[in-house]
Amino acid sequence: MNSSSRRLLAGIVTTGLVAGLGVAGFAGPAQAWDTKPVRLVVGLKAGVDPGSSLSTLSGFGIKKLSGGSALDSALAEVQAKSLDVPASQKSSVIAALRNDPDVAYVEVDPTAKSFVVAPNDPVYTGGHQPELGQINVPAAWAATSGNAIKVAVVDTGVSPVGDLSGKVLKGYDFVNKDSNASDDGGFPHGTVVASLIASKTNNGAGLAGVCQQCQILPVKVLDYEGSGSYANVAAGIIYAAKQGAKIINLSLGGSDTSTTLQNAVAYANGRGALVVAAAGNEGTNQRMYPAAYGDVLAVGGTNTRTGGKERVSFSSYGASWVDVAAPAITAGMRNNGAYCWDGNTANCWDWYYNEYEVQGTSFSAPLVSGVAALVQSKHPSWSGWSVQRAIRNTTTPIGGWVERGLVNAQKAVAFTTADTVKPTSGIGIAKNTLVRGSRVIGAPGLKDNSGGSGIRNVDLYVNGKWHSWDYVSPFAPKLNTAGKNGALKVQLRITDKAGNVGWSPATSVVADNTPPKVTITKAPKNKAKVSGTVTVKVKATDKYKVAKVQLLVNGKVVATDTKAAYSLSFKVSKQKKTMKVVVRAYDKAGNVKKLATRTYYRR
Repeated sequence: MNSSSRRLLAGIVTTGLVAGLGVAGFAGPAQAWDTKPVRLVVGLKAGVDPGSSLSTLSGFGIKKLSGGSALDSALAEVQAKSLDVPASQKSSVIAALRNDPDVAYVEVDPTAKSFVVAPNDPVYTGGHQPELGQINVPAAWAATSGNAIKVAVVDTGVSPVGDLSGKVLKGYDFVNKDSNASDDGGFPHGTVVASLIASKTNNGAGLAGVCQQCQILPVKVLDYEGSGSYANVAAGIIYAAKQGAKIINLSLGGSDTSTTLQNAVAYANGRGALVVAAAGNEGTNQRMYPAAYGDVLAVGGTNTRTGGKERVSFSSYGASWVDVAAPAITAGMRNNGAYCWDGNTANCWDWYYNEYEVQGTSFSAPLVSGVAALVQSKHPSWSGWSVQRAIRNTTTPIGGWVERGLVNAQKAVAFTTADTVKPTSGIGIAKNTLVRGSRVIGAPGLKDNSGGSGIRNVDLYVNGKWHSWDYVSPFAPKLNTAGKNGALKVQLRITDKAGNVGWSPATSVVADNTPPKVTITKAPKNKAKVSGTVTVKVKATDKYKVAKVQLLVNGKVVATDTKAAYSLSFKVSKQKKTMKVVVRAYDKAGNVKKLATRTYYRR
């Protein structure tokens, strides 16, 4: 899938630390950004523990990473960690980290903002929601009014007021680092978004939400002004996926891409969630993120005032990355329980910009998230990919500015064509292979036999129990044998994006984490004076055979023997006056045993 997003008063603006950027992307008074620390996100190579410290940072006096335990825990899922550095040290720290052998990438953490034309809080009052009819939501209700589908709103938070009372679950606030995810935005963006998705219906008050029975998982990643770091957004996506959200709504975005953000989306996809993102309010075809990432359902905006079939002027566009469209001028509910609709100047008029507040692709996206929740309710076993497939394949054509067309809720809910073909794969390790520590297990011949959805994730099972997974191509989960010895049965579980499951053949490997036993049977004693040729005889044994025995002098290998009995020698005349002599042995699995150092002196 492709996607896009929009800016103006709520866009993910990848300004980093650019001075003078105002709330809505308009120029504002210059600010002393250079006095603030710069947030970096560091991606770690496979096998590096995200909880470990980076020795590279010690030279800069940076001992503690930023973010707090929740952010650190979330980013660890995608092998990343964040840190704040003084602006004056940014370039030198980045350069040093890029030379660190444990580091895969370093990026300055951009800033995200919500996508609205003007900052506002929308809620709906009956009779003023033409947007629902324009995408056939009332007709879809004849088939389903929704179930208790968990929809995450990754935004400014959500306040459980009015039509959202009793519908908002306990979430998390990545801005203030606590579990109170209420909406404190100057423009209650998240509450408005949530109200469009899941407001109570047929209760004689307020507005009608698209999915009447849905639950909202609030994840606060944007601050009072509607902006936040990409790291927080990524952590919010990961948190939502781990909490079991089926749909993740992102009414935010920015023009900069980010490996961490992209990995977070892949993580959510790997867990079967559908990520829906606003295309943005740029009025151009510039790609916006996360909307433009693959497997994100990107939503552009149509003009509600003219029937909802033509692009509204501010909506970003591009058939190569914007998937579908939905009305962009909507009703909504503010975080104080007041309701907004187009033309209501009492609650919903921005007098500074002299326009109705609740307009933007920020509000197109939740309409689509609500439709996705209706489809999920009708087909609870479907994966996020199958849900988006139903939405994409039932749209009404509205022109080449969007890949598919205008969302049609009635047809999406009625869509029943499913991919039911199981994927297949081999297993990338030979029978009885000796394994120590960790190693990846590839999936040779990996194939989605339907030819449609593609592979979602590959899970590794050891002795019949889940062990690890990988959700990014080339799909090679890690086998960790630490503390294990003996035979292990390994098998891969392959899941395609439609949720079909296939299994690789099972095979057995041998975990060997025990080093060989080594003793010196004959050699000069420690601190001996030597001349001529020194010979060291060694006895080495191992359950799975010794691979080699080596003799090192002053840290350099001077002799290697691969056959018992092991005899190694060196000429004293070629060494320094003082010789530090070490014997080490390797077994077939690569375990090593090193004996205590002996010191010899040239006679």
